[in-house]
Amino acid sequence: MSLVIFPFKQERPDVLIANVRKASRHARVSEVLGIGYENEETYRALETAAPAIAGETGAEINLALQRRIGSLRPGKGDAMNTGLDYFLASSHDRLHFYDADIVSFGEGWIDKAETAADRGYDVVRHYFPRARTDAMITWMITRTGFSLLWPDSELVHIEQPLGGELLLTRAAAKVLVDEPRVRAQSDWGIDTVYTFVLTRAGLPLAEVYIPEGKIHKLYGALSDLRTMLRECFAAVQSLRGLDIGSGYGHEIERPGPVPAAVASQNGYNLETTLRLLTENWTQGQEELLELFPGHVRDGLLEARTYPRFGYMDDETWYESYRILLDHFDPAGEDWAELLFKLWVARVLHYTANVALRGFDFSSRYLHDMVVAYAKRSARAG
Repeated sequence: MSLVIFPFKQERPDVLIANVRKASRHARVSEVLGIGYENEETYRALETAAPAIAGETGAEINLALQRRIGSLRPGKGDAMNTGLDYFLASSHDRLHFYDADIVSFGEGWIDKAETAADRGYDVVRHYFPRARTDAMITWMITRTGFSLLWPDSELVHIEQPLGGELLLTRAAAKVLVDEPRVRAQSDWGIDTVYTFVLTRAGLPLAEVYIPEGKIHKLYGALSDLRTMLRECFAAVQSLRGLDIGSGYGHEIERPGPVPAAVASQNGYNLETTLRLLTENWTQGQEELLELFPGHVRDGLLEARTYPRFGYMDDETWYESYRILLDHFDPAGEDWAELLFKLWVARVLHYTANVALRGFDFSSRYLHDMVVAYAKRSARAG
């Protein structure tokens, strides 16, 4: 039997409660656990609803507050690691993690993961069609970083390495709990570290395709992602120099049709995002720009008065990313803001030159981009 965990922090109570109810109806699920950041409105709403859901479905419905486990900012990592500990202390055979804010979640997600696990996979990841400008940290930070640092590994080909939707067997959970890097990673970088550690362990991986897509709350301006960006890049950088091992293949379910709602969706507000290139400049950021190629330095400096981004093509992003890997200081506020501005320029360039050309074109471009990065990095050695 399986345990389903929803980590959450101030989500829409109705969405979380609906998802808990759906998960608890599944024949393979004997317990659903909500792990809250704190005892607030969402936590109390689920606490109130839990007895009725348990009465309807026969599954246990429990809640817990995340424990302070890691050494970085307390966040998603502490919640997921709290869940790992809970799972390994239980008698459940398998653990499912799902984000709490998904309005398209259904029992079929659990079905697909369980079926893959029945075939012997210790790790099952869900992947989805994503809006053309959604997943910009996944593509421009994590998948780019994996391609540059481990170009010959399976990391390059994992569809959604930052996905919060996955199944783990007890063997996979034990690998994570025994890894000090996992225990320390208390923030948004947890998904990056989970992906790396599980891949390095050589555990068999399947990726199952969810055709309805992951319909969840999107962001207003890219500024909403500032903290996540910083922590996800820092997580990639922290793994630099580690051996990924001999690698292994993994099964990827072929994608199907893309829902019109996903194909037509935009992931952020373009107008409010343009202003971000002109804001929060310091002399320290200007000095750090001296490390970058002249056209990057000049372009960003001009953006103080006019939001330029035409220079930040895939070639320039590759060069800039290399410099960031060498010099970025996760504790430096000027570095964090400069990383953010460089990434915003890259996302705006991609949006204007690629995303506006349609869903299929954008998807092909992004996949081709990371493969090209991996080939270039492999040649460079």
